[in-house]
Amino acid sequence: MGLNEIRYPVELLSLSHLVFLLVLLPAAVFLAVFFSRKYGYKREVVLICALITLVCKIEKVFFFIGAGHRYHLPFNLCPFQIFLTFLIFFLALSDPPKKRRAMLAFMYPTMVGVGFMGMLIPYAANEFHGLFDIATYRYFIYHALLVFLGFYIYFSKPIRFSITDFGTALAQVSMIPIFAVWMNGFFGWDPMVNYMFVVRPPMNGLPILNLNNGWPAYMLSLVWIGLTILALCYIKAIVRDVPRLVRITMKRRRKRRAAALSDNR
Repeated sequence: MGLNEIRYPVELLSLSHLVFLLVLLPAAVFLAVFFSRKYGYKREVVLICALITLVCKIEKVFFFIGAGHRYHLPFNLCPFQIFLTFLIFFLALSDPPKKRRAMLAFMYPTMVGVGFMGMLIPYAANEFHGLFDIATYRYFIYHALLVFLGFYIYFSKPIRFSITDFGTALAQVSMIPIFAVWMNGFFGWDPMVNYMFVVRPPMNGLPILNLNNGWPAYMLSLVWIGLTILALCYIKAIVRDVPRLVRITMKRRRKRRAAALSDNR
């Protein structure tokens, strides 16, 4: 049986899907708060997460091989998730996290966003796996782990996220659509290629992420969703730092005006 012939009943917002959401999402947030308060930031916690993500990726590889689709295996593995797994390992084995500020600024919102959206729109579980398929649990556990680690990075406070970190994350995230479009064009000969879902939506019939109004409108929706998640992750820093930056800017302007008036006199 080929990969595209496998169909099991894990449908969007079905009872089984809601159970995964209502159990794993609160558990991920609760555990992130618990571990951050009890242990603070520990590289051992990150290393355990890295090992679990590696196991999840290996299971995914064997699933596609078992389905007989070896020829386009690399194109079925989301490179962004593999990249996040690499970042988790790098963070777990690296020096004190303050030296990795730009990486943390990127990892926190993207892990929360990718994990949450992956669980909310379970395209792989809906398309290929069933409720009692081990791959279904791998899918949801992996994305819940991303949510956990993203919030753990935030709550354990290896750094104090600021508006500058928001700008850093925004600059890095802005490069993802450009890279994704290029990758899809480069591997466009394979019909299965859909890096970062810029070619087509992850699932049919989605209320916002659909092709009803054409691809440009779909891409705009995809970008706005990403920017909204990023802004929500940094909302505390934005609310705290933007008024301060406005006050500093106004103060500098008043000083320059005062200096200009004194020079004219």
